Amino acid sequence: MRRALLKWLAFFSLCCGLSCALWSPPGPHAELPPVSSVPDDDSPFGPGAVEWVQARFVLYQTGLAPFEVRRVAETIIAESERLGLRPELVLAVIYTESAFHAFARSPVGALGLMQIMPETGRMLAGELGIEWRGPETLFDPVINIRLGTRYLALMHSKYANWDRALAAYNWGPRRIDRRLESGRSLPSGYVRRVTAQLQSPRTH
Repeated sequence: MRRALLKWLAFFSLCCGLSCALWSPPGPHAELPPVSSVPDDDSPFGPGAVEWVQARFVLYQTGLAPFEVRRVAETIIAESERLGLRPELVLAVIYTESAFHAFARSPVGALGLMQIMPETGRMLAGELGIEWRGPETLFDPVINIRLGTRYLALMHSKYANWDRALAAYNWGPRRIDRRLESGRSLPSGYVRRVTAQLQSPRTH
């Protein structure tokens, strides 16, 4: 009886350890591969894609009604496919920027799901023919996703490298250009956080 109990406890401990290994994101000092090295196989476009995104949103306090979450999920899939982005990368950026909260506001004034600065939002809205009603426009989650994915795609088009593109999304392209011109290394904290979330089971 005691032997059986010990075996059961050993099995239970193994299962718990395996579960923690699967669900815990890498620590802040973990060595992570660059974003460009994370496999992009099986990105979800097609039947079930919208539901796949919705399932990620419901894990968090978004501040959105269910019908709004549906519209946001549809927008993420549509814009990702149109712009050649990976939906899981878009979700990783959203998590890193706002933890999926549609009304997030940063200390420097970035707003919404993808934490867009009002000046950048106004510029992107003009490019896309979206009516700009002031900074509050960025609290419309669908508009925020359209503008944020557009900006993310523009940064990748400019740098042709996801690590640089993500650094520019966070720091702004002018600051990244100055660092590149001076030969200084790029800030890596933001890129590491996005990469860690991209590898998290919650993103897959």
